[in-house]
Amino acid sequence: MNKDNNLDHEFLELRPSDEAERTFMGGQTLRARRRLFLLSGLVALAAFAGLYVFVESRFFSALDDWSRAERLASLVSQMEKGIANARAEEKSFLLKKDPAIADGFGTHLKAVFNAISRLSRMPESAAMRKQIATLRDGLSQYDEFFAQLVASEKALGLTDGTGLNLDLKNATEDLQAKFSTAGYANLAGQISRINQEGKETLLSGYKLGVEEIQKRYQTLIVFLQETKIPKKRKVVLQDLLKQHETTLLAMINARFNFIEETQRFDDLVAYLTPSTDALAGFARSLRDDTAEKLGSLKGVSRLVISASGAVAVIVLMLIGLSVIRSMTSPLRDLAAVSGRLAEGDRSVSIPARGNSCSIGTIARALDTWVRDLSDLEHLRQELEQTHSLLEDALAAVEDQEKVASAAARAALLSDEEEEAPTPVPAGPIPESIPVDDLTAGITRGGPISSVSRQLASFSQYVTAAADDVERTEALINGLDDAVRQIDDMAGLVMAIRDQTNLLAFRYGPKDDGPDNLVILSGEDKAPVEHSRFSDVDMAKRFDAIRDVTERAERTTGAVQNTMIDVTRMAQDIAATASAQALEATTKLLTQSEYLQHMLDDVIAKVTPGSRDAKDDTGNKKAADNLETPPKKA
Repeated sequence: MNKDNNLDHEFLELRPSDEAERTFMGGQTLRARRRLFLLSGLVALAAFAGLYVFVESRFFSALDDWSRAERLASLVSQMEKGIANARAEEKSFLLKKDPAIADGFGTHLKAVFNAISRLSRMPESAAMRKQIATLRDGLSQYDEFFAQLVASEKALGLTDGTGLNLDLKNATEDLQAKFSTAGYANLAGQISRINQEGKETLLSGYKLGVEEIQKRYQTLIVFLQETKIPKKRKVVLQDLLKQHETTLLAMINARFNFIEETQRFDDLVAYLTPSTDALAGFARSLRDDTAEKLGSLKGVSRLVISASGAVAVIVLMLIGLSVIRSMTSPLRDLAAVSGRLAEGDRSVSIPARGNSCSIGTIARALDTWVRDLSDLEHLRQELEQTHSLLEDALAAVEDQEKVASAAARAALLSDEEEEAPTPVPAGPIPESIPVDDLTAGITRGGPISSVSRQLASFSQYVTAAADDVERTEALINGLDDAVRQIDDMAGLVMAIRDQTNLLAFRYGPKDDGPDNLVILSGEDKAPVEHSRFSDVDMAKRFDAIRDVTERAERTTGAVQNTMIDVTRMAQDIAATASAQALEATTKLLTQSEYLQHMLDDVIAKVTPGSRDAKDDTGNKKAADNLETPPKKA
């Protein structure tokens, strides 16, 4: 038998009402369902990736806003800290009167100006341009005025012995030396006393001692005029004394002017305070708003990512289960129907006959086989009718043979009466039936020709049964093809699992691990403080995908086992059909031989030429055949 016979045209010769009978997704082939599953997975992954990118962009935008707000707050804090440090340096300078402190003051103000410059370049500070300009102008005045005070203090030279202090010292030494040379040591002591009172006045901060100092100078001048010092030397001493007075009073006046001008620092600080407070409040408000927005968006992003991942996995599972159910449910129904057919139930209805996949081919083949079984049942009934007609024909032949024998006997008796006349019997003589008429009746279409036609029809049904065996073999080939396709699907599921298993998470250095792994680590893309999700969460999601893939693989294995069982059952059905076809062929051969012997006996009995030679033999065979009942198909 040729296994490559194209029997699809016979399998597709279905009833019109059966074509529309399809199961779930029955209009698609197994390859189309597999592509649908892969396409659905890709769409789910693409949707998840798009949502992830959208949430990630929103999250990073909020994170950038928060970072800029933190940077702005840091700059404002640096500005406030710099102003406070400069204020401290100012107070220290006012107390110690040390010009070296000016260097620290300049450093702090430079840091403040740098922070203000960076702050003005930030887009978030556009609403505070006026306050920033006020701060820059006020700090410039503050720096300029402090520089003037430092220059004034350096001009006094109280700490380093320069400036007016040096001039006062030189004038004092000259006066004391000249007074001592002139013999007026007491005047030199008065100069020392004046210097001491000047220092006390400078340190006290009050002008009460200035009048006393001026009185001492007047006393010295009067006393110097009354002395007997030469006039020329006296003029020199008067000039030196005047210079000493001028220098000391200049130092005292400069110091008191310094003290009065230091009050301007408080005015400048009061001028800067509203702007600094406004900037600090704006920075705090912006930082709080961005932090609150970032916190809320973090929770929403976690919820959205988790929910979208769960929805993607659930949708993928539902689609996979639907695809698997579209294959397993018809196979389960076909297996149940095949079991009922194997048990002899001929009233079953074959499902999934309208499917476009291999399952539909199997269902159509089973439907064709069921109809062939129905035809065989009709053939069996027709064979029984043929057997009944054959028995009737044999009975008619026996009756005709009896009539022919009676006619022959009557002819012999008539010949004997001609030789020896005997009295005619009172009963009527039966009429003889002509042999030609009997032969013509047999030839024209009596019971024997009807039996021949039934046998010819039976031979056609046997041929159809052999064709059914070939179609059953094609059914088995279709089942094998379905098993191979399910193997391909199992291979795809295993490939998905293998590709998922190739995903790994790096917990060590980058050079660790095999080269064929796709390393997923947040450290490769962003710092830890900017990471949104931990590798553990991502690993859990991939473990869930791997678990779903393994369950799909197990389900595919179950479908494969079911297909193997259905294939085994179809092979049993094919063996049964082959046995039935062989049995029908054997019975056909037996009936044909029986009919041939019966026809030979009838012809031998009704043919005159061979009646004398084969009378005894024909009667014996006819008697044997009549005693042997025909076998039922």
